[in-house]
Amino acid sequence: MLMKYWIFIVIFFLIDCYSFSNTKNEFMKIKIYNLKNYNTKHHTENGFKNIYPSPYRPLLKSFFWILNKIITGEDKSKLFPADYRAINPKELRKKSKNYQFWWIGHSTVLIQGPDYTFITDPHFSERASPVSFAGPIRHRPPAIKIQDIPKIDFVLISHNHYDHLDEFSIKEIHKKFNPIFFVPLKVGKLLQEWGITKIIELDWWQYVEINHFKIYCTPARHFSARSLFDRNETLWSGWFVEDTKDKIKFYFAGDTGYENFFKDIKTYIGKPDIALIPIGAFEPRWFMKEVHVNPEEAFQAFLDLEANQLFPIHWGTFYLAEEPMNLPPIRLKQIYENWKKENPESNKKITILKIGDYIEIPVNQSNTPISLHKESK
Repeated sequence: MLMKYWIFIVIFFLIDCYSFSNTKNEFMKIKIYNLKNYNTKHHTENGFKNIYPSPYRPLLKSFFWILNKIITGEDKSKLFPADYRAINPKELRKKSKNYQFWWIGHSTVLIQGPDYTFITDPHFSERASPVSFAGPIRHRPPAIKIQDIPKIDFVLISHNHYDHLDEFSIKEIHKKFNPIFFVPLKVGKLLQEWGITKIIELDWWQYVEINHFKIYCTPARHFSARSLFDRNETLWSGWFVEDTKDKIKFYFAGDTGYENFFKDIKTYIGKPDIALIPIGAFEPRWFMKEVHVNPEEAFQAFLDLEANQLFPIHWGTFYLAEEPMNLPPIRLKQIYENWKKENPESNKKITILKIGDYIEIPVNQSNTPISLHKESK
């Protein structure tokens, strides 16, 4: 009975998810700036909400869909994880004058710049779950172990779902690197409970300046929860990082459905050189549309942002929905090829990676669509 209870919690958080109370940036005096379009329309008395109308999801239909997922488990005929190669730690230790974006798996990307290293939604555990014996299991291991990463300065957290905020990974990264964690509102309290001290907590359309970076918290269409009883108590977000010295801008969408805020990001912050956008866990649409983009919507978001390069994430690692695991990149490639036929002069590109591969972008060439796709050794 206990096992069924935990399995139910795991399935529940995957479909509709969590949050906490405002964390002060006590470790250092960090000034928080508001963009001119900053507002609190997404705030509620008890937490947060999406500011656009939600698609209708029949309650009874949703209940039986979740129940069926619990009973049947993973559909073995749809388990086609992403191609994989392990990263040679020596590759990460080579000093590069450019930016390298390494796909570790799922939504975890290690971003190495000439001076500083970022990581997004670090997840290195075997399961995306509150327990070790149930919940979504990895079908590809992380491309590298935490202990083999040479450096992490900044961690970007999008929200508190178990496939994006992993306690083991956070604690291990903190223990080895003691980096600064950037989180959306009220997620900081949980990190404090885990012993994290360097936390910068931001609302949508707020940003900070640190070293030679401007780091912006951007809207997302999603939800939060780590149990049945804390839905939307904490905020969810994306992150936009501008390196003002090396002239690189990158955007990490986190986990999101599609809305007009992608155009707003371009308008109020700028055009990213590279956009890390999720493409997986999108079926069935009647259920997932509110919280996950499909490949068509991901590509439209890429166009809305006027980004130079699309790096698709959130696929090929965990089986979280109903589409085959390899369908998202297949669909995305078809969409791009059709679009390219109508826009042959465009330099925009998508790069579908193996887990363990990376994209390299030269510095001091902001908004120049030059990039190199490399495979790790």
